[in-house]
Amino acid sequence: MSEPTPPPTDVEVIVPEAMSAGRYANGFTCWYNRTDFTLDFLVYLPTENGVDDAGQPVVRQPTQVVSRVKFPPALIFRLMQILNDSMSNYEHQFGAIVHLGD
Repeated sequence: MSEPTPPPTDVEVIVPEAMSAGRYANGFTCWYNRTDFTLDFLVYLPTENGVDDAGQPVVRQPTQVVSRVKFPPALIFRLMQILNDSMSNYEHQFGAIVHLGD
């Protein structure tokens, strides 16, 4: 006799009120170690004039982390797949995404 099939799971996403508006980010970075991939979502702040260690003029681009999310390595491929699917659906609905710098 076979075991009964478990019922499907309905995942309910609950967004706390404090997070419902989301956070704006216009940049991100990704770094990793053996156990985690870390995505830092950034906001670019106004540039500042400065000098480097040799006294040469430089323009500094400060950025502020507005959110940090850590993923186990096994989940990062699923994230990439969902982002790719979402981008395809977006472009089908709204047209091609204009890439930064183009």
